[in-house]
Amino acid sequence: MNQKTPPGDLLPPFPPDRSLVEISTITHPAAIRAASATLVLPSQDLATYLANELGTRRLSRLHRYLWLAGLPVPARPLHRQRLMNRAVVVTERADEHLVWHENRVFVKPLPAFLLSHDFWEAHLCSDKHLHASACGMLLSHVWLVAHRSDFSIAVAEGLMPPGVTWERWTAFAREVLAALDLETMADVDPRYQYGELRLSRLDMLTRWPLVAPETWSPRNFVDGYMSSSTWYKAFFERHFSWLLVGFVYVSVILSALQVGLSTNVLSANSDFQNFGLGVTVAGLAALCLALGAIIIVWIVLFCYHLLSTIAFDRRMRLERAKKGQGKAT
Repeated sequence: MNQKTPPGDLLPPFPPDRSLVEISTITHPAAIRAASATLVLPSQDLATYLANELGTRRLSRLHRYLWLAGLPVPARPLHRQRLMNRAVVVTERADEHLVWHENRVFVKPLPAFLLSHDFWEAHLCSDKHLHASACGMLLSHVWLVAHRSDFSIAVAEGLMPPGVTWERWTAFAREVLAALDLETMADVDPRYQYGELRLSRLDMLTRWPLVAPETWSPRNFVDGYMSSSTWYKAFFERHFSWLLVGFVYVSVILSALQVGLSTNVLSANSDFQNFGLGVTVAGLAALCLALGAIIIVWIVLFCYHLLSTIAFDRRMRLERAKKGQGKAT
Protein backbone atom coordinates (compact mmCIF):
# COMPACT_ATOMS: atom_id res chain seq x y z
CA MET A 1 0.00 0.00 0.00
CA ASN A 2 1.12 3.53 -0.63
CA GLN A 3 0.63 4.59 2.99
CA LYS A 4 3.82 4.51 5.06
CA THR A 5 3.51 1.59 7.45
CA PRO A 6 5.98 -0.26 9.65
CA PRO A 7 7.31 -3.44 8.05
CA GLY A 8 4.87 -6.30 8.34
CA ASP A 9 2.00 -4.07 9.46
CA LEU A 10 -1.23 -3.61 7.52
CA LEU A 11 -3.42 -0.55 7.59
CA PRO A 12 -6.94 0.24 6.41
CA PRO A 13 -6.97 1.71 2.86
CA PHE A 14 -8.47 4.98 4.14
CA PRO A 15 -7.82 7.34 7.09
CA PRO A 16 -10.03 7.38 10.20
CA ASP A 17 -11.73 10.65 9.27
CA ARG A 18 -13.06 9.10 6.03
CA SER A 19 -14.95 6.29 7.75
CA LEU A 20 -18.52 6.11 6.55
CA VAL A 21 -19.74 3.75 9.27
CA GLU A 22 -19.09 3.69 13.01
CA ILE A 23 -18.09 0.32 14.41
CA SER A 24 -20.79 0.61 17.09
CA THR A 25 -23.52 0.77 14.43
CA ILE A 26 -22.44 -2.38 12.54
CA THR A 27 -24.97 -5.21 12.76
CA HIS A 28 -23.91 -8.64 11.58
CA PRO A 29 -26.41 -11.34 10.64
CA ALA A 30 -27.51 -13.70 13.39
CA ALA A 31 -26.23 -16.61 11.28
CA ILE A 32 -25.15 -17.36 7.72
CA ARG A 33 -25.00 -20.59 5.73
CA ALA A 34 -21.39 -21.33 4.92
CA ALA A 35 -20.16 -23.09 1.78
CA SER A 36 -19.93 -26.30 3.81
CA ALA A 37 -23.72 -26.15 4.40
CA THR A 38 -23.22 -25.39 8.09
CA LEU A 39 -24.39 -22.39 10.07
CA VAL A 40 -21.82 -19.80 11.10
CA LEU A 41 -22.73 -17.48 13.98
CA PRO A 42 -20.77 -14.20 13.78
CA SER A 43 -21.33 -13.59 17.48
CA GLN A 44 -19.42 -16.80 18.27
CA ASP A 45 -16.94 -17.09 15.38
CA LEU A 46 -16.34 -13.73 13.72
CA ALA A 47 -13.19 -14.89 11.91
CA THR A 48 -15.00 -17.71 10.10
CA TYR A 49 -17.84 -15.33 9.27
CA LEU A 50 -15.45 -12.80 7.72
CA ALA A 51 -13.66 -15.53 5.77
CA ASN A 52 -17.02 -16.63 4.31
CA GLU A 53 -18.06 -13.04 3.57
CA LEU A 54 -14.85 -12.00 1.81
CA GLY A 55 -13.01 -15.16 0.78
CA THR A 56 -12.69 -16.23 -2.87
CA ARG A 57 -11.02 -19.60 -2.35
CA ARG A 58 -12.67 -21.27 -5.35
CA LEU A 59 -11.44 -18.56 -7.71
CA SER A 60 -7.97 -18.66 -6.18
CA ARG A 61 -7.73 -22.32 -7.21
CA LEU A 62 -8.61 -21.34 -10.76
CA HIS A 63 -6.48 -18.20 -10.85
CA ARG A 64 -3.98 -19.46 -13.44
CA TYR A 65 -6.86 -19.98 -15.86
CA LEU A 66 -9.04 -16.96 -15.09
CA TRP A 67 -7.84 -15.30 -18.30
CA LEU A 68 -10.20 -17.72 -20.04
CA ALA A 69 -13.16 -16.33 -18.08
CA GLY A 70 -12.41 -12.60 -18.02
CA LEU A 71 -10.01 -9.78 -18.81
CA PRO A 72 -7.50 -8.23 -16.38
CA VAL A 73 -9.29 -4.88 -16.46
CA PRO A 74 -11.66 -3.09 -14.05
CA ALA A 75 -15.28 -4.15 -14.10
CA ARG A 76 -17.75 -1.95 -15.96
CA PRO A 77 -19.74 0.49 -13.80
CA LEU A 78 -23.36 -0.23 -13.03
CA HIS A 79 -24.80 2.09 -15.68
CA ARG A 80 -22.83 0.23 -18.36
CA GLN A 81 -24.18 -3.07 -17.04
CA ARG A 82 -27.67 -1.66 -17.57
CA LEU A 83 -26.78 -0.51 -21.09
CA MET A 84 -25.68 -4.07 -21.85
CA ASN A 85 -29.13 -5.28 -20.74
CA ARG A 86 -27.70 -7.01 -17.70
CA ALA A 87 -29.90 -7.17 -14.63
CA VAL A 88 -28.11 -6.77 -11.32
CA VAL A 89 -28.74 -9.85 -9.18
CA VAL A 90 -27.70 -9.74 -5.53
CA THR A 91 -25.45 -12.51 -4.21
CA GLU A 92 -23.95 -12.71 -0.74
CA ARG A 93 -21.03 -14.91 -1.80
CA ALA A 94 -17.80 -13.11 -2.61
CA ASP A 95 -16.69 -15.78 -5.10
CA GLU A 96 -19.84 -15.07 -7.16
CA HIS A 97 -19.29 -11.31 -7.08
CA LEU A 98 -18.96 -9.81 -10.60
CA VAL A 99 -19.74 -13.12 -12.29
CA TRP A 100 -22.07 -12.69 -15.26
CA HIS A 101 -24.25 -15.00 -17.29
CA GLU A 102 -26.27 -13.99 -20.35
CA ASN A 103 -28.39 -11.01 -19.19
CA ARG A 104 -27.48 -11.11 -15.50
CA VAL A 105 -24.52 -9.94 -13.43
CA PHE A 106 -24.15 -11.05 -9.82
CA VAL A 107 -23.05 -8.39 -7.35
CA LYS A 108 -22.39 -8.70 -3.63
CA PRO A 109 -23.63 -5.67 -1.66
CA LEU A 110 -20.86 -3.67 -0.05
CA PRO A 111 -20.55 -4.88 3.57
CA ALA A 112 -20.98 -2.02 6.01
CA PHE A 113 -18.03 -3.16 8.12
CA LEU A 114 -15.64 -2.40 5.24
CA LEU A 115 -16.47 1.28 5.66
CA SER A 116 -15.34 1.41 9.31
CA HIS A 117 -11.70 2.24 10.04
CA ASP A 118 -11.96 0.85 13.58
CA PHE A 119 -13.33 -2.47 12.28
CA TRP A 120 -10.43 -2.80 9.86
CA GLU A 121 -7.92 -2.27 12.66
CA ALA A 122 -9.69 -4.66 15.00
CA HIS A 123 -10.47 -7.56 12.66
CA LEU A 124 -9.04 -7.22 9.14
CA CYS A 125 -5.51 -5.85 9.41
CA SER A 126 -4.21 -8.81 11.40
CA ASP A 127 -4.73 -11.30 8.56
CA LYS A 128 -2.88 -10.76 5.29
CA HIS A 129 -5.26 -12.82 3.14
CA LEU A 130 -8.37 -11.35 4.73
CA HIS A 131 -6.95 -7.84 4.31
CA ALA A 132 -6.25 -8.47 0.60
CA SER A 133 -9.78 -9.83 0.07
CA ALA A 134 -11.31 -6.84 1.85
CA CYS A 135 -9.23 -4.39 -0.22
CA GLY A 136 -10.30 -6.18 -3.40
CA MET A 137 -13.97 -6.04 -2.44
CA LEU A 138 -13.69 -2.31 -1.76
CA LEU A 139 -11.90 -1.72 -5.05
CA SER A 140 -14.54 -3.66 -6.98
CA HIS A 141 -17.27 -1.36 -5.65
CA VAL A 142 -15.19 1.66 -6.58
CA TRP A 143 -15.23 0.22 -10.11
CA LEU A 144 -18.99 -0.30 -10.05
CA VAL A 145 -19.96 3.03 -8.51
CA ALA A 146 -18.00 5.56 -10.55
CA HIS A 147 -20.71 8.06 -11.48
CA ARG A 148 -23.69 9.57 -9.72
CA SER A 149 -25.94 7.44 -11.90
CA ASP A 150 -24.07 4.35 -10.68
CA PHE A 151 -24.59 5.47 -7.10
CA SER A 152 -28.33 5.85 -7.70
CA ILE A 153 -28.48 2.33 -9.13
CA ALA A 154 -26.46 0.95 -6.20
CA VAL A 155 -28.81 2.54 -3.67
CA ALA A 156 -31.89 1.32 -5.56
CA GLU A 157 -30.53 -2.23 -5.77
CA GLY A 158 -29.50 -2.31 -2.10
CA LEU A 159 -25.78 -2.54 -2.88
CA MET A 160 -24.78 0.43 -0.70
CA PRO A 161 -25.16 0.61 3.10
CA PRO A 162 -27.85 3.08 4.23
CA GLY A 163 -26.78 6.57 5.15
CA VAL A 164 -23.96 6.85 2.60
CA THR A 165 -24.21 9.91 0.36
CA TRP A 166 -22.68 10.49 -3.07
CA GLU A 167 -20.36 13.23 -1.76
CA ARG A 168 -19.03 11.08 1.10
CA TRP A 169 -18.66 8.08 -1.19
CA THR A 170 -16.52 9.93 -3.74
CA ALA A 171 -14.25 11.27 -0.99
CA PHE A 172 -13.96 7.76 0.44
CA ALA A 173 -13.26 6.22 -2.99
CA ARG A 174 -10.46 8.73 -3.65
CA GLU A 175 -8.73 7.66 -0.44
CA VAL A 176 -9.05 3.98 -1.33
CA LEU A 177 -7.63 4.52 -4.82
CA ALA A 178 -4.73 6.55 -3.39
CA ALA A 179 -3.91 3.87 -0.82
CA LEU A 180 -3.87 0.87 -3.16
CA ASP A 181 -1.16 0.06 -5.69
CA LEU A 182 -3.23 0.14 -8.86
CA GLU A 183 -0.28 -0.62 -11.13
CA THR A 184 0.76 -3.97 -9.67
CA MET A 185 -2.51 -4.79 -7.82
CA ALA A 186 -0.30 -6.30 -5.10
CA ASP A 187 -2.57 -5.09 -2.29
CA VAL A 188 -5.67 -6.99 -3.39
CA ASP A 189 -6.57 -10.65 -3.67
CA PRO A 190 -5.48 -12.11 -7.05
CA ARG A 191 -9.13 -12.61 -7.99
CA TYR A 192 -9.53 -8.82 -8.27
CA GLN A 193 -6.81 -8.61 -10.88
CA TYR A 194 -9.73 -9.50 -13.16
CA GLY A 195 -13.03 -7.68 -13.46
CA GLU A 196 -16.15 -9.47 -14.68
CA LEU A 197 -15.96 -13.24 -15.10
CA ARG A 198 -18.06 -15.29 -17.51
CA LEU A 199 -20.02 -18.02 -15.72
CA SER A 200 -20.00 -20.46 -18.64
CA ARG A 201 -16.18 -20.38 -18.70
CA LEU A 202 -16.00 -20.84 -14.93
CA ASP A 203 -18.31 -23.85 -15.29
CA MET A 204 -15.93 -25.30 -17.87
CA LEU A 205 -12.88 -24.73 -15.66
CA THR A 206 -14.64 -26.23 -12.65
CA ARG A 207 -15.71 -29.35 -14.53
CA TRP A 208 -12.33 -29.99 -16.14
CA PRO A 209 -10.37 -32.22 -13.71
CA LEU A 210 -6.93 -31.16 -14.94
CA VAL A 211 -7.46 -27.52 -13.94
CA ALA A 212 -7.70 -28.12 -10.18
CA PRO A 213 -7.38 -31.88 -9.64
CA GLU A 214 -6.99 -31.57 -5.87
CA THR A 215 -10.48 -30.11 -5.51
CA TRP A 216 -12.26 -31.88 -8.37
CA SER A 217 -15.27 -33.99 -7.45
CA PRO A 218 -18.31 -35.51 -9.17
CA ARG A 219 -20.44 -32.79 -7.59
CA ASN A 220 -18.29 -30.11 -9.22
CA PHE A 221 -18.70 -31.85 -12.56
CA VAL A 222 -22.50 -31.99 -12.22
CA ASP A 223 -23.11 -28.58 -10.67
CA GLY A 224 -20.38 -26.55 -12.33
CA TYR A 225 -19.28 -23.31 -10.70
CA MET A 226 -22.76 -22.12 -9.74
CA SER A 227 -25.71 -24.46 -9.48
CA SER A 228 -28.55 -22.20 -10.57
CA SER A 229 -31.28 -24.85 -10.47
CA THR A 230 -31.83 -28.33 -9.03
CA TRP A 231 -34.55 -29.21 -11.55
CA TYR A 232 -33.72 -31.86 -14.14
CA LYS A 233 -35.74 -29.86 -16.66
CA ALA A 234 -33.43 -26.87 -16.28
CA PHE A 235 -30.35 -29.11 -16.56
CA PHE A 236 -31.49 -30.66 -19.86
CA GLU A 237 -32.54 -27.27 -21.24
CA ARG A 238 -29.05 -25.92 -20.57
CA HIS A 239 -27.07 -28.88 -21.91
CA PHE A 240 -29.25 -30.51 -24.56
CA SER A 241 -31.05 -27.61 -26.23
CA TRP A 242 -28.58 -27.87 -29.11
CA LEU A 243 -30.16 -31.20 -30.03
CA LEU A 244 -33.35 -29.41 -30.99
CA VAL A 245 -31.42 -27.25 -33.45
CA GLY A 246 -29.79 -30.35 -34.92
CA PHE A 247 -33.12 -32.07 -35.42
CA VAL A 248 -34.49 -29.00 -37.17
CA TYR A 249 -31.64 -29.09 -39.70
CA VAL A 250 -32.08 -32.82 -40.23
CA SER A 251 -35.83 -32.32 -40.78
CA VAL A 252 -35.15 -29.66 -43.41
CA ILE A 253 -32.69 -31.96 -45.22
CA LEU A 254 -35.12 -34.89 -45.16
CA SER A 255 -37.92 -32.68 -46.47
CA ALA A 256 -35.70 -31.52 -49.33
CA LEU A 257 -34.82 -35.13 -50.16
CA GLN A 258 -38.50 -36.06 -50.15
CA VAL A 259 -39.27 -33.25 -52.58
CA GLY A 260 -36.39 -34.38 -54.78
CA LEU A 261 -37.59 -37.97 -54.83
CA SER A 262 -41.04 -36.83 -55.96
CA THR A 263 -39.60 -35.45 -59.20
CA ASN A 264 -39.26 -37.59 -62.31
CA VAL A 265 -35.55 -36.85 -62.78
CA LEU A 266 -34.33 -37.68 -59.27
CA SER A 267 -36.77 -40.50 -58.56
CA ALA A 268 -35.07 -42.58 -61.25
CA ASN A 269 -31.56 -41.70 -60.06
CA SER A 270 -30.19 -44.63 -58.02
CA ASP A 271 -27.31 -42.58 -56.53
CA PHE A 272 -29.73 -39.98 -55.20
CA GLN A 273 -31.97 -42.70 -53.78
CA ASN A 274 -29.02 -44.31 -52.01
CA PHE A 275 -27.97 -40.92 -50.67
CA GLY A 276 -31.49 -40.23 -49.38
CA LEU A 277 -31.63 -43.68 -47.78
CA GLY A 278 -28.30 -43.10 -46.05
CA VAL A 279 -29.34 -39.71 -44.71
CA THR A 280 -32.65 -41.12 -43.46
CA VAL A 281 -30.97 -44.03 -41.65
CA ALA A 282 -28.31 -41.74 -40.19
CA GLY A 283 -30.98 -39.32 -38.97
CA LEU A 284 -32.99 -42.09 -37.30
CA ALA A 285 -29.82 -43.52 -35.73
CA ALA A 286 -28.82 -40.07 -34.42
CA LEU A 287 -32.30 -39.61 -32.96
CA CYS A 288 -32.17 -42.96 -31.18
CA LEU A 289 -28.65 -42.26 -29.87
CA ALA A 290 -29.65 -38.81 -28.62
CA LEU A 291 -32.74 -40.13 -26.84
CA GLY A 292 -30.69 -42.96 -25.37
CA ALA A 293 -28.03 -40.52 -24.17
CA ILE A 294 -30.66 -38.33 -22.50
CA ILE A 295 -32.18 -41.33 -20.72
CA ILE A 296 -28.76 -42.58 -19.58
CA VAL A 297 -27.77 -39.12 -18.32
CA TRP A 298 -31.06 -38.80 -16.43
CA ILE A 299 -30.56 -42.22 -14.78
CA VAL A 300 -26.96 -41.38 -13.83
CA LEU A 301 -27.98 -38.01 -12.39
CA PHE A 302 -30.87 -39.50 -10.47
CA CYS A 303 -28.68 -42.23 -8.94
CA TYR A 304 -25.90 -39.73 -8.17
CA HIS A 305 -28.22 -37.31 -6.40
CA LEU A 306 -29.95 -40.12 -4.52
CA LEU A 307 -26.71 -41.69 -3.29
CA SER A 308 -25.06 -38.34 -2.47
CA THR A 309 -28.15 -37.26 -0.51
CA ILE A 310 -28.12 -40.50 1.49
CA ALA A 311 -24.39 -40.13 2.19
CA PHE A 312 -24.74 -36.47 3.17
CA ASP A 313 -27.69 -37.20 5.46
CA ARG A 314 -25.75 -40.01 7.15
CA ARG A 315 -22.66 -37.82 7.60
CA MET A 316 -24.69 -34.97 9.11
CA ARG A 317 -26.43 -37.37 11.51
CA LEU A 318 -23.08 -38.76 12.67
CA GLU A 319 -21.61 -35.29 13.15
CA ARG A 320 -24.60 -34.14 15.17
CA ALA A 321 -24.49 -37.31 17.24
CA LYS A 322 -20.79 -36.76 18.00
CA LYS A 323 -21.44 -33.14 18.99
CA GLY A 324 -24.30 -34.28 21.20
CA GLN A 325 -22.05 -36.82 22.94
CA GLY A 326 -19.37 -34.20 23.38
CA LYS A 327 -21.78 -31.82 25.09
CA ALA A 328 -23.10 -34.64 27.29
CA THR A 329 -19.63 -35.42 28.55
